[in-house]
Amino acid sequence: MPFVPPILEAVTDRLAGHARIACLGPWSCHKAGEWSLPVRACHEVEPTAGVPSETAWFVVYETGSNDVTVYPAKVGGISLTFQHQTLNDDGPADRPWRLGNPCLHRPAATFGRQSWNGEPDAPDEKIVWYLERLLLWLDAAATDTLVLDGDPFELPWRPGAASFPVVGFVGADDDLVFWKQRRSDWGWADIAKLPMARFTYAIKRFRDRQSTTIRQPTWGHHISAAPVTHTAIWISLDRLPVLPPWQLPRTWAELSSIVNSSGIDLPTVFEEAGTERRRRTAHGGEHLLILGFPIADRVGLAPSRHHWLAVGSVELSDRKTKRDGFRANEAARRLLDRARPTAKTRLKWLRTASWEPEELRSRSGGSKKLSSMRVLIIGAGALGSAVAENLVRMGITDMGVLDEDILDVGNLTRHALSLDAVGHGKAEALARTLSASMPDARVEGLGFGFPPTDRRLIERLQVYDVVIDCTASDRVLDTMARFDWGGEKIFVSLAMTWQAEGLLFFTASESSFPAIDAKERFSKMNVPPADVDGASMEGIGCWHPVFPATAADVGLWAAIATKEVMKSVEKPRRGCVYFQQMPDGAVVRHDG
Repeated sequence: MPFVPPILEAVTDRLAGHARIACLGPWSCHKAGEWSLPVRACHEVEPTAGVPSETAWFVVYETGSNDVTVYPAKVGGISLTFQHQTLNDDGPADRPWRLGNPCLHRPAATFGRQSWNGEPDAPDEKIVWYLERLLLWLDAAATDTLVLDGDPFELPWRPGAASFPVVGFVGADDDLVFWKQRRSDWGWADIAKLPMARFTYAIKRFRDRQSTTIRQPTWGHHISAAPVTHTAIWISLDRLPVLPPWQLPRTWAELSSIVNSSGIDLPTVFEEAGTERRRRTAHGGEHLLILGFPIADRVGLAPSRHHWLAVGSVELSDRKTKRDGFRANEAARRLLDRARPTAKTRLKWLRTASWEPEELRSRSGGSKKLSSMRVLIIGAGALGSAVAENLVRMGITDMGVLDEDILDVGNLTRHALSLDAVGHGKAEALARTLSASMPDARVEGLGFGFPPTDRRLIERLQVYDVVIDCTASDRVLDTMARFDWGGEKIFVSLAMTWQAEGLLFFTASESSFPAIDAKERFSKMNVPPADVDGASMEGIGCWHPVFPATAADVGLWAAIATKEVMKSVEKPRRGCVYFQQMPDGAVVRHDG
């Protein structure tokens, strides 16, 4: 037995005489750096069937990481899973504790409106701090106050808890009404694997049991073009399928019982699904089961969206399936399919994720107004490609990229594209890349010069709400002024100064681009002149000077330009700004 570190022995001293926590034994070392201490906790409220007045726990401390976790003991500990607790499974046979550790370190959550104090760093203080949190958790669990009205809604901990495979889904504004009408029903769903991604799938469409399409989620170009790789059975429920207090079912039998409480007989669904599958195809094989139900964003509020959970490895009999003791006929196969969801075999829960735009971009800082705009980028060079990527990731889902140039290897030093796009049109290649960057992105490559003369192409450009020029060309500005945009647009013109020392930004919200005003304002800015004589030349014998700018320069100005574009969308105006980078790296703004 290794020598117990003195700092852990101090925990035992600190707990001596504690009114509600008592040590049940000494510290034990289970592996290098992992120590555990058995304790008993008493709560101050009336005991319940799930939370008796005294419960046994193990404090587990990792010396290398200074991590503290509190687990229920296998003997004398709680066996149910509550809210703000991981799935309370038995755990490894060589450990005396279960796996359902309460969430005790959450900095933004409270139990019964008790405020959290700062978590100490010293191991002995930290362990005692966690045990004090455990007492709060136990009292809240016993009084059913682990969550209160207004708290963010959280789904139960998923058995298995692996991040992949993942099945993504999106809804529509009328989801709650649509799926309410489909309750006590089932059908088929087409699942597509995202090209090049690993173990990542999306629900492409929903069909009824006769295979007629009834719901077509709106995806971006990348997922819309992805081939269907799996079939799922969907079932619409009236509530989350959870065992009290807060646990997803672990076996098919448990799931069948819960689904039955919503008026759906799962054995009958499997029997009918197997029959329908065999009628249409000779193949049976494994399917997914997806369960949909309404949820609210916060506890106590009315449902606001429809969520899906997924179970893998749903096997249906095919036309050749036979089992010992059964005749090889359709009646026997129906019996086999009916029996599958009543077995006590473990469920294989898959991770599902809502890929709704507002959820995906909650960390990006994009605005709702920005996401509703259709944006045209003129010029898919270094700056244009970086700005376009920023905008797509921040909420723009409908974008056009206009450029007739071909991508060369020399462009890659500061471009958003990579070697696999060399030799392809910049606009088309960038559109493909950006469409694959977000599930809802629909980016169109417009591989022609500006301005187009064909009426059909002119009309394609007129649909955009925001037009961003990234060409740094006065000729393009003049052409933008003469072009028939078909109505008022938010215009932006961007240009990096020589050696990427600065960025020129002009914006206007008008029916035609005010090129004269833009050029006059640009000319009044104190921009350093271009030193073409001292510039590097591109290749042996080439006369064209290389524009000197690093990828870091482009990234800096693309970030600033994107923020200014957002401001122009939120509050349209006419204005000009020169952003200048000083020798110390600071950026100074000059309004003109």
